[in-house]
Amino acid sequence: MEKREWKMGKILKILSLVLVSLALVFGTGIEVDAKKKKKKIELTEAENAMFDKWEVKPKKRAKSVKIMRKKPKFVGAVKCNGSCHDPYYQAWVKSPHGDTFSLLKPGARKEAKERVKQDPEKDYTTTPLCLRCHTTGYGQRGGFKPAGSKNKKGKDTSTKIDPEEPNKEQVGCEMCHSVAGGSQFRAVMKASKGNFVKAETEQYGQRWDYANVCTRCHTHKNTPFLPEVHDKYKFNFEERKLKVHQIAEYWNEDNMDQKLEKKDDRAKEVGQTEKTPLVIEDFKINDKGKIKFKKGTKPYNSKKKIFNYK
Repeated sequence: MEKREWKMGKILKILSLVLVSLALVFGTGIEVDAKKKKKKIELTEAENAMFDKWEVKPKKRAKSVKIMRKKPKFVGAVKCNGSCHDPYYQAWVKSPHGDTFSLLKPGARKEAKERVKQDPEKDYTTTPLCLRCHTTGYGQRGGFKPAGSKNKKGKDTSTKIDPEEPNKEQVGCEMCHSVAGGSQFRAVMKASKGNFVKAETEQYGQRWDYANVCTRCHTHKNTPFLPEVHDKYKFNFEERKLKVHQIAEYWNEDNMDQKLEKKDDRAKEVGQTEKTPLVIEDFKINDKGKIKFKKGTKPYNSKKKIFNYK
């Protein structure tokens, strides 16, 4: 009798465990379904109107909007290559902007470094003051992180460098064309297939105040290479811009379909950033050796989601 009761007790215990397991499984499933429903994206009238103009199919709109609503971040020049701006990328690689990181290495530009009283044999590839203008997005979301960078858990977060494919370690597209990185307006460009106007990408962080943005580095008060040091550091925007985007020799059969059909039409437009240029970041290097942006000097306030114009 006692043996039978013992067996029954064991069976009941097993059944209880099975029922609890089933409850957990089905309960989790309900939670997952609820989460899926919460993730459904509802587009605003303005967003739908924009997609209507670009003739984007309803099923493809949510993916683009999801990216467009996120905080802007730097993604790197490689993202602009491939099926979008291959000739521009290839031309950039051969330009001075495509090799700025190398100038920070020991032995590079010896005369120039000595001129501004820097040690020509020192390795500046992890120096914050230099990285701000020799890399893409340093000190900002998604931007370049030098060797030795780690997160709070001690994991290596430094930017991977591929010698065959220059990217964030150089002065890339986003340093001139974006306010805080190109993640958002890239989604606009892809969704519209290039059929956008300046205002449509400006609201997602693209900038058109190029003469102004060059001062981000070339004449910034924190650079040691100032005009008063040597005449070669005098910056003439009209002259310098002729050296950018020398793409003529980089067209081929594979990328001929990437020509910017609306480029001339957009050139006739005057964007808001051209009318009221954005502020240029001011910063200092704090006691911990990290870059610290001064309040109110960043062109985009990610918390308030507003642009700061001059």
